[in-house]
Amino acid sequence: MKLVRILCVAILGVLALSCDSNRVYEKYEDIPDFEWSQDHVLRFEVDITDTIQAHDLYVNVRNSGGYQYSNLWLFVRSISPDNQISDRKIELKLADKTGQWFGSGFGDLFDLQVPYQQKYVFPKSGKYVFEIVQGMYDEKLKGIANVGIRIEKQNQ
Repeated sequence: MKLVRILCVAILGVLALSCDSNRVYEKYEDIPDFEWSQDHVLRFEVDITDTIQAHDLYVNVRNSGGYQYSNLWLFVRSISPDNQISDRKIELKLADKTGQWFGSGFGDLFDLQVPYQQKYVFPKSGKYVFEIVQGMYDEKLKGIANVGIRIEKQNQ
């Protein structure tokens, strides 16, 4: 019986790792006291080596159930290794019209991953920098716990 449990745990572990084999980078930044001020820039530095395969880029957000809006506007800046800058404004829908949160929830936190750029082929290898700033009207946006990015190889 003990051997069966060990085998089941080992198989689940292998399956969990293999499901995430496309991940190139994933990191979250904590928002102190769940209060994201407009001047707090989240910065992610990513070393990219693959300039052939297409990648999908995601913005990850964890919000509390007390977040007062159903959406979140973000300004996302990407800086390439040769200092080419690309600025985008994106809207993330966090809840539907009835107030039901999208994504998965645990307690009072809700985790959502939103596609930011799909089928993107990095033109150069090297260090890419992604900067994210909240673009809501609130000077201090309450209810956002963490924000991150994820880069994964696209399934072909």
